Amino acid sequence: MNSTRVRRDRHAFYEVAVQGPDWDLDFLDRAFRARNGRDPVTFREDFCSTAALATAWAQRGPEHRAWGVDLDPEPLAWARRHRLPYVRDVAKRVTLVRADVRVAQKPRVDVACALNFSWWVFHERADLVAYLRAARAGLADGGVLVLNAFGGVRAERPLSERTRKRASSAPDGSPVPAFTYVWQQARFNAVNRRLLAWIHFEQKDAPRMARAFVYDWRMWTLPELREAALEAGFREFDVYSEGWDAKRRTHTGVLHRRVNLDNDDCWIAYCAAYR
Repeated sequence: MNSTRVRRDRHAFYEVAVQGPDWDLDFLDRAFRARNGRDPVTFREDFCSTAALATAWAQRGPEHRAWGVDLDPEPLAWARRHRLPYVRDVAKRVTLVRADVRVAQKPRVDVACALNFSWWVFHERADLVAYLRAARAGLADGGVLVLNAFGGVRAERPLSERTRKRASSAPDGSPVPAFTYVWQQARFNAVNRRLLAWIHFEQKDAPRMARAFVYDWRMWTLPELREAALEAGFREFDVYSEGWDAKRRTHTGVLHRRVNLDNDDCWIAYCAAYR
């Protein structure tokens, strides 16, 4: 692929800026293994977009199979063009499905996830419960569904955060030069917990890629998600967040199960719902 096109490719920028497949998959492995005493081998990525996690899962071993489900044909086409042809024999163990995640998928898998807060597209509780029921139906016995959420005082107000990203490469090996990732929360409505947010990308000597991604979300709370998951039939629901190193004043990178979670400046939680 032409490197100039990569430089203006919002999906390539997004993957460099936001996604960390190995870190996420390590936790999914751990969450399943802790309850089942074996390694998971089958995986479904709901709201998969460009299927970064699904592909990384399949790359973990010849017995690993992955399915990616998304309703939007554009990122699925991107994955088929810019990712799967470059992972050789792994591609045959990755199946991309254009479908509504509120429809149960087959075959049933060990682990499923809806990360990057993607499930917040559901503004109504009935739609959220419908998704959770379908996700549960698509899990094998003992399977786990992992979702993440964020919150805190700072999360519920307009803000703009800028993060500089080093030069990297796209899945096909083409260069992605250094750029600035801008996360902007434009509006938050406390009445219905509706959040409007944008992602912008800025690159030296190039026009700003404004509103490369637009999010119209409902910020569900952890108790609301727990109640919906149990109503959908999940038998257990656990919350995890990163540990904090007070001496170094930084997160440890290790997720710990929480019974209490302070509503501090901003937190991110991973939620595991077990079939």
